[in-house]
Amino acid sequence: MRNFIFVLLFLPAFTWGQNSTVFQVWNELGLSYKLDKKQSLAFDLTTRHGAGGIQTFFPQLSYRYKVNKYIRPSIDYRYIGSRTLEGNFTYQHRLNANLQLAYDIDRLQLGLRLRYQYSANRLADNFEPEFGQAFRIKPSLSYDIKKTDLEPQVAAEFFNSPMDGQNGYHLNRIRWSVGLGYTFDAHHSFEIAYLYDQRINSPGALNRAILNFSYAYSFGQENGKQKEVSRRSPHFL
Repeated sequence: MRNFIFVLLFLPAFTWGQNSTVFQVWNELGLSYKLDKKQSLAFDLTTRHGAGGIQTFFPQLSYRYKVNKYIRPSIDYRYIGSRTLEGNFTYQHRLNANLQLAYDIDRLQLGLRLRYQYSANRLADNFEPEFGQAFRIKPSLSYDIKKTDLEPQVAAEFFNSPMDGQNGYHLNRIRWSVGLGYTFDAHHSFEIAYLYDQRINSPGALNRAILNFSYAYSFGQENGKQKEVSRRSPHFL
């Protein structure tokens, strides 16, 4: 476990030299409502800030379903506004289809999120936009520290999307993440995380060093295991 975290933290340092890195601050605010023991609805708002102010923002609506304690499919609708190099905003609609898998070993949780995303009206632009179409694979580890409400988390997400002039999907981004979650009163979940958004096979594209702040509030039908709210990453990226 300790060796994996070390590799996750320092592997980007060996490969980011080909591209420049910019710093951003991302903020996430989430609200979820449990319809019953298996179904929930959620609304999330994310803003991303860079040197020139807000760079990207997107509200998102989600429907989530709990098949069992291991499998949770969900679907998201997202409306994205992205700032161009000229200072204007372009807008697009995006759909995400997700499958979240989780397995607990004592206080350790192994996670895997599979996502397919598609944008209906992506506009070609010289700014780094959200992918119009991509498959994303995100393995993660989290640990519920005994007698505390703290939960350290590490993850690495792999983006595979079509490339101009080439057939098929190709790895062109890895998003590394290490964070610390905190849950209290069974409903409130906070997380602060450092992310490194690394471009692969994209010379000249910007990497991003990111400080991310997340807050989520869950309410609705009680299921007797409210600690579970902390057993998911609040990231809806």
